[in-house]
Amino acid sequence: MSSHRTEPVVESARPSHMLLKKLRRTVSVAVLAASLTALSTGCGQDRPATGAPPSDNVGGDHSPSTSATGTPLPTTPTGGSPSSGPSSGGTSTSGGTSTIPSGTRGIESRVVYLSTGVRNPPAVHSVVTSELELSRFPSWFAGSDPAAAREIAQRSQKTDFSRNVLVGWTETTGCSQATGVALLASGDRLTLGVSQPKPPPECLVANRVTVVFEVPRDRMPKHPVFGVRREPATSPGPGTTVAFAHLDVVAAQGQGGPGRSKGSEVTQPAQLNTYLAGLPASGASAVRAQLAAHPPKSGERRFGFELSGCRPTGATLLVSPEGRVSAAPTGGENIRCIRPEFYAAVLAVPVNVLPTRVTAID
Repeated sequence: MSSHRTEPVVESARPSHMLLKKLRRTVSVAVLAASLTALSTGCGQDRPATGAPPSDNVGGDHSPSTSATGTPLPTTPTGGSPSSGPSSGGTSTSGGTSTIPSGTRGIESRVVYLSTGVRNPPAVHSVVTSELELSRFPSWFAGSDPAAAREIAQRSQKTDFSRNVLVGWTETTGCSQATGVALLASGDRLTLGVSQPKPPPECLVANRVTVVFEVPRDRMPKHPVFGVRREPATSPGPGTTVAFAHLDVVAAQGQGGPGRSKGSEVTQPAQLNTYLAGLPASGASAVRAQLAAHPPKSGERRFGFELSGCRPTGATLLVSPEGRVSAAPTGGENIRCIRPEFYAAVLAVPVNVLPTRVTAID
């Protein structure tokens, strides 16, 4: 099934009467919160429509944030306008019903990127608030859809983060493709509204939608949560730091410092031992101790790096569509130092986020 992508569209806060009237005639306003479970069962879905993301922000194919028992919300076709204001009761359409709970509203937003189809991206609902976070966000899609990763990066590069934020969301839509999306809110809770035609009686694969909205900062909830289960946002990028330790600068420089290879895979015990053997003794001991508190998980790969910076507090993983895996220090961006400090970092990432072939680690 082919992908459907749109050019950026400015969405207003209130729809026209004619647009809503046309929608009721032509599309089924399907709010995933109410109907996704039934559709997914018909399509052979092997995971529920909802679930809590990992507490340590490891990326992966965890469940998105809408609920199988939630209340339906209004949706908007691409190029249209989200509903605004409270309503009650249900609205009948050619393919189903929708109920708009009191207090829900459409958020003024611009659709930066929209893709529908049967690809299987990791489940994501992220709020991207800075250029640094944006550099990480396309990594979510490097393995499942490299073209999407490139296009998201390209379309988002001019975002003015002094005024706007990005909200990225992937969602299963069941047996029919989404024809439009809208970002909606009730208090601090965000909901993804999806419009789609009536699903066929049978299907063999579930459809999914990937969307990135640009939202004015002053229109976003102060502390956004996702879906009726009020789940926290996923990390702006995949992966989690499982070890981060300061290295003695003299010892690190004596072993080659920044001139030697900085990255390697450490998933297997032999790989980890080789990586640790290249670190100063005190740093290697600190990394081992931290890793003991974070044992490897099934379905993940780990990568070790030597980084330099001025008092960073952690590290972030970057994955390119070409299969290059790298890391960058985080924290300390506004700190200046006379000479660089060296750090060892080990990061874990689910295999479904990575491209089939990792071409380089640096």
